[in-house]
Amino acid sequence: MNLQTKILVFFLFLGLSVQAQKKVYYTHVSDRKFTEPHELYGYTLIPNEWEDANGRRGKLAAGEVKFSIVRGYLRVVGGKAEGMYGINRIELEGRNVIRVSLLDAKDPANQGSLKVIIDDNQYIDAYIFRRSRNADEIIYYQKGLSARQKESNKEFFTDENELILAEDADLWGKTIRPFFVLTRSICHRLYPQDSVSFQFIEEIVVKEKPKKEEKPIAAKPAKKEKKKGAKKVEEEEDEFEDEFEDEQEEEDFGFFKVVDEEEAALEQAIEEETTEETEEAVEEETPVENKTEAKASKVAKEKAPKEKRSYKVIYKHNEWVGDSEDGYMDEKEDELVIKKWKRLTSRYDGDKNTRYVLEITTNKGEIFLYMNEKNAVSMLEFQGNRYLMRGY
Repeated sequence: MNLQTKILVFFLFLGLSVQAQKKVYYTHVSDRKFTEPHELYGYTLIPNEWEDANGRRGKLAAGEVKFSIVRGYLRVVGGKAEGMYGINRIELEGRNVIRVSLLDAKDPANQGSLKVIIDDNQYIDAYIFRRSRNADEIIYYQKGLSARQKESNKEFFTDENELILAEDADLWGKTIRPFFVLTRSICHRLYPQDSVSFQFIEEIVVKEKPKKEEKPIAAKPAKKEKKKGAKKVEEEEDEFEDEFEDEQEEEDFGFFKVVDEEEAALEQAIEEETTEETEEAVEEETPVENKTEAKASKVAKEKAPKEKRSYKVIYKHNEWVGDSEDGYMDEKEDELVIKKWKRLTSRYDGDKNTRYVLEITTNKGEIFLYMNEKNAVSMLEFQGNRYLMRGY
């Protein structure tokens, strides 16, 4: 194998290994609002910059240092202070600080702390870590979003006040793309490649009865009717004959009957006029109104087509299979059949972000859509996980 081939194979394996690794992102200032200390449980902080007590600053790669707050422990990954620290308590210290008090199993008096700094918009701006009383404090800063990232987030995620459900019917045809997820153990950001979405669909099927083929009705032969004017014409002809007979008595013309041209034309006109009057009389005798009423009653008896409505939710998400070093993204899609739903109102006026809830029963569990005072969706709960809208 020559050198060129070796280099090609090396880069091929390098590309496959990078593709198989789960990507790690910084946590951003505007990721999520924190109003209560307990909301930190399950959350992982990934800073992009540090500053020590002497004013020295440095950059951090994504995931180089991580702070994860779990039940009873603070897990620190990376840096000289890496390890597990017991948590004594988490409490709100003033308006803009959530203090996590740490324990030292060997020396209970030697307590450390993690102070989470909250800005006026209730976002995490920075955090100050001190592993023990004898150690110096180190400040870690959250990364801010660029204008391009903010526009991208608007495209891929649903904002807190974006989807308004004034009526239950407003839900159908809508898609919810959450920005944050809180599971039983973790609390983390969602990204476009996670492709998490809930699509609410209403299907209408119109059922029509098959139309019967109408057989052509054979036309009945028209009855021969005696014309009224026939007798009259005969009588007139008799009168003319009498006149001719009277004339023949005076003048004898032999075997030929002489007819005046004007009298012949008059006879033909009388005959045609009599025929037209007879045909009009026959048409007037046809019951037209009865036919119209029969058609109207037949149309009234035909029933309107029936509509069958069905409702479902298409839940899509990409799931990482394997560990963080070796794995792949697997596309998942679940179809949930909706059986019923109902809207509830909170009894507590203080529940501004969860004032209303739409409880949806499906064949795979309940879905709860929480809405704020503006009837805008703020959170979705499904299978024990809570999905937050961007900005909630």
